[in-house]
Amino acid sequence: MDREGFEFDLVTKRFIENRWETELGKVVRKKIIEGLKNSVEIRAILDDYVLEHPDNQDPYSHPYYPKDAMKENSFWVLTQDDLRGIRLNNEEFPKNSSFEKKDLNYARFYNCKFNGTNLESTSLTHTVFDKCNLENAIFAGSGGYETRFLNCNLRNVCFWDAGLIDTDFSGSDLSNAYFESAILSNIKVNYLTIFDRKLNSIWETRKMPANQKPELLKSIRIAYGKAELWSLSDQYFHIERSSNRKNIIWNKYKNNKGLATLWEWLSDWIWGIITGYGVKPSRMLLIGLFVSLTFSLIYYIVGNPGTDHGFATSLYYSLTTFATLGYGDLHYTEVQWILRLVSTLEAVTGAIVIAAFVAVMARKVIKH
Repeated sequence: MDREGFEFDLVTKRFIENRWETELGKVVRKKIIEGLKNSVEIRAILDDYVLEHPDNQDPYSHPYYPKDAMKENSFWVLTQDDLRGIRLNNEEFPKNSSFEKKDLNYARFYNCKFNGTNLESTSLTHTVFDKCNLENAIFAGSGGYETRFLNCNLRNVCFWDAGLIDTDFSGSDLSNAYFESAILSNIKVNYLTIFDRKLNSIWETRKMPANQKPELLKSIRIAYGKAELWSLSDQYFHIERSSNRKNIIWNKYKNNKGLATLWEWLSDWIWGIITGYGVKPSRMLLIGLFVSLTFSLIYYIVGNPGTDHGFATSLYYSLTTFATLGYGDLHYTEVQWILRLVSTLEAVTGAIVIAAFVAVMARKVIKH
């Protein structure tokens, strides 16, 4: 076993799954299903099947599956909460089902309904939920490694304090899911996976601290990036950086007011406004157009350097100046030094905007 005793070798995996297909296992499984649906304490059902083995007598040790007891067609469990490897298909469980604190490692659920069910503090390593309806379910304090939620309805699910490591959310809808203090590490998604653009902040009487959002959004953004869903990855990158500015950098400034912290916030804000944190080149085109039109208006009011002082000539002069083309057909004289400075300011602004636009586009092209 590794990962703190949650993963097993192939022999053990085969046993914990196949034990439920034995004659006795099928009988016990039927009792468990009825018990879960009727709020019967599962510990009472499994108590008679707990393996008594000399290697598992120490109450402070981690119980394990002894190889000498894994006999063919035998059924036993390690603890009264041991539902590892169980497989349930097309079952519907009411809200009062007694799943709390159960060991569901390696269990598989297909097309099951858990609407509003409490699965608090359950172990979920290698557990598979396939096409299950888990809307409003509670996974507070639950978690494990390589859990798979495939094509599931996870709307309004509470993942408060859950540990979801290497979890696969492919095809699942997590709209309005609550992730306070949750660990989302190396999660997997596909183009059908749905997360909120702005994570849900409230669940019942609880409210997620705002400073937790940037890290959660980062995990989601990385997952979309690994799936090569670049458009969604860029969207979450922008939301992540905006959240980081509002909830981390701004709080840093409020707690330690000074030029350094103010500049950190201000520069981050400017970069976000101008480039969308490097993922929105269209903003830079709009900014370039706005700058050119603004200077065109200035030249039109004060008089452009051409013989025709109309707006079209002012716009032409502004665009060539902004783009730093330098045709030389129009220019202010030496005595118009203030307007020369204005033209120089526009040229410098244009050079900066164009350079930033090229950098942003290069980033997107290389990444895609």
